Order: sequence, then C-alpha cells, then structure tokens
Amino acid sequence: MDWQKELDELRRREEFAERLGGPERVKRQHDGGRYTIRERIARLVDPGTFHELGKIAGRA
Repeated sequence: MDWQKELDELRRREEFAERLGGPERVKRQHDGGRYTIRERIARLVDPGTFHELGKIAGRA
C-alpha cells in the first residue's frame, strides 16, 4: 500500500500551519502591534529549545 498521497497531504497541512494563515493575517497581527504566536514563543524560550508538536491539531 502506498501512503505517499496521505503523507503529501499532511505535509501540505503542516506548511499551511507554518504560514499562520498567510501574509495577510501576519500583517494584521503586526499592524495591531502584536506578534504571531511563533514570534511570541521565540521571544520566551532559548533558541533551539522549543519543538512544536501537533502543528495540524485543532480546528480547521
């Protein structure tokens, strides 16, 4: 059985999650004087110490 199609879909969803909804949503956060969630985490922890799990968990 070939799982490549399913693996490609999971990777596509992970990439979408990493884009945080796209440049418009990131800009909206920045325009409001806010950081994105990943920017906030980066400011809280030492570099290389945070490893995100479950990127695609949650609501769609």
